[in-house]
Amino acid sequence: MVVFFILLILFLLLFVRKDNATYTILVLLTFFTFFMQFLVGRTFEYKSYKTIFNTCFICLNIGLIIKPWSYANILIVENINVNFFAYFKKILYRFLFLNLFLNLLILILVLIYLPDIAAFKAESAYLNLYDQIPYFANVFRYAYTTQNAGYLAIPIFYYHLGNLEKKEAFYAFLFSSSSLLSGFAFYSRAQIFTYTLIFIIYFFLIKKTLPNFIQFKVLKFIRYSSVCIVVLFLSITYIRFSAMDYYGDRIPENSIVKDPIVYSLFDYASQSYSNGLYQLERFTPDKSLGGEQFFRDIYQILNFFKLVNWDVKESQELIDKAYDYDGGAFNGYTAPLVFNFGYILTFLISFSYFLATKIKLKNRAVIPLKSMFFLILLLFIPTVSIFYTGYAILLFPLILLGLCRFTFSIKSLFR
Repeated sequence: MVVFFILLILFLLLFVRKDNATYTILVLLTFFTFFMQFLVGRTFEYKSYKTIFNTCFICLNIGLIIKPWSYANILIVENINVNFFAYFKKILYRFLFLNLFLNLLILILVLIYLPDIAAFKAESAYLNLYDQIPYFANVFRYAYTTQNAGYLAIPIFYYHLGNLEKKEAFYAFLFSSSSLLSGFAFYSRAQIFTYTLIFIIYFFLIKKTLPNFIQFKVLKFIRYSSVCIVVLFLSITYIRFSAMDYYGDRIPENSIVKDPIVYSLFDYASQSYSNGLYQLERFTPDKSLGGEQFFRDIYQILNFFKLVNWDVKESQELIDKAYDYDGGAFNGYTAPLVFNFGYILTFLISFSYFLATKIKLKNRAVIPLKSMFFLILLLFIPTVSIFYTGYAILLFPLILLGLCRFTFSIKSLFR
């Protein structure tokens, strides 16, 4: 796997440009994530030609979701449909205002009732609040399902900033932070990390569209705010794993990192490749999930309105059984796709992603603002690929964006 991965990195490095920091960050993120595992003693078991095939398949899919960002060279973001932008922003802000309120409420309740992060994450103690607090279950599920809608406000923030509309930019940033707040409300380090990284990578994607003095101010803001977020991130890590005395026993003897807290960070960031390969080695057709992991949020919504008969416990049991009860670990980008859709559809999904991103970026110095909403969602996929497949958690933002475009078209017809 090391040999094939080095070949992948060398191939991706061929397209690195000094003026395309977005692509460079994605390549480096993939590089460091892979090699961190050797600091925590992760090993591979090479068994057969299937191992070689799976290794190549993982590298191929990772390459397909990173390579199209090498075409990025955005100089101007233009708002060619002012009416739709105003309509979409109005609808989006209403959702995000509600999300801010609910995530803050959940955070307060969790801090009061479940200050033990380890119990919240490892023991799913938050389920006890379903019975203790009226309607908490519905609020928690809604907030969890819609937590990524805040990413759609990031392009709005940078657009207003580029036009020196500071008040509008502030509101957009405030509403986008609902996704960051959800990370703290759910004790989700992955969500905190992802929001911070997406915010930074997107800045480099559209950096050339901003005046020079705005670029300087944003970089300064990113620098200071990142320090604060890192401190909070490390605090959550310390509180959680310092309470887990047994965690130190998990550290392999050949691990270079011996401190349990530091080990948890490196282990956290380096699981995907080895876990993904390990799961693909054990994959058989009878473990196919038929998209169960990817459509859970949709099933949950339809079940709430009594449109389908679906049980969350049965769904989780099906998923756990497929992964041999190790589905809670980070399995990377490729393995979950294979478990849900098989090898052929996985390749077609990744190749479709490659084409869609390439079409939106290649030879396009001027990009419509409406395309940026799709681009930030597309950017989500390679960013979170070091943990998992991001398509499922983008369903609500995509549905919201699609519904807004549909209702706006209907509304325009009757004017």
